[in-house]
Amino acid sequence: MACFYRTAAAVCLVALCGLRSVAAGKTTTYEFTAVDVNEDAYVAANLVRNGKLAVHISEVTKNATLVSDLKHKVEQASGEPLESCDGLIDTSNPIGIFNHTSEYAESPNYRTMLQAALDKGLEVFKAKGYQNKWKEIWGDADGANLAYLLGSNSTSMGCVIGTCSKVVTTTDQRSETPPEVTPEKTVLLCELSPAAEKEKAPFDEEYFNELVARTARLAEMTEEDLKAPSNDGTAAAAIPTTLAAGLVAMLTAVSS
Repeated sequence: MACFYRTAAAVCLVALCGLRSVAAGKTTTYEFTAVDVNEDAYVAANLVRNGKLAVHISEVTKNATLVSDLKHKVEQASGEPLESCDGLIDTSNPIGIFNHTSEYAESPNYRTMLQAALDKGLEVFKAKGYQNKWKEIWGDADGANLAYLLGSNSTSMGCVIGTCSKVVTTTDQRSETPPEVTPEKTVLLCELSPAAEKEKAPFDEEYFNELVARTARLAEMTEEDLKAPSNDGTAAAAIPTTLAAGLVAMLTAVSS
């Protein structure tokens, strides 16, 4: 009987060593792949900017060059032996552009993602107010994210939807087992041009007041809600006060 237990223990030990060998024979990396968003993302972005608002900022349209450049920027860090998707996303995200991370979704809902970013940013806007607080707003990640997205002079936009996946690969050269790929996180990234100037108001106070008072959700809006109500059919422009003053000065100089 003692011999049996010793034999069984030996078999278990061999099996345990075998399991450890298999585990040790695998490497884990994280890959970030980026693809174009569809038109819904740009409609949703414009609804964030102008949906159901009486005061408008400029409309943004897709720019293929921005999309291509953004893809290159976010994918170059893929395959590094980082510990998590969060680490890769932090490494891959270009600094100073719009970004929103959520759990992986095969079919991303752009309005849901942008609504979440809008809600977080508005909390900062409401807490700080419009006057003399823009350096503080830009210093907050959520405030800066929304301020960047709402630059009043931005007209071009390039967005990609990124997927961060965990990739487990066997190191055994003889193995034909394909890598195990598990998507974990989805990231919406958008670059705008001209970009809003950091630490400065990206729009005027009238627009700010309209924005923080808006209660309608993106999910309930349509493209018809991008039209601003006005007597002559033309939307009021929410140009920051400093820029407006500069234009007035230029016109005065020309007329004189």
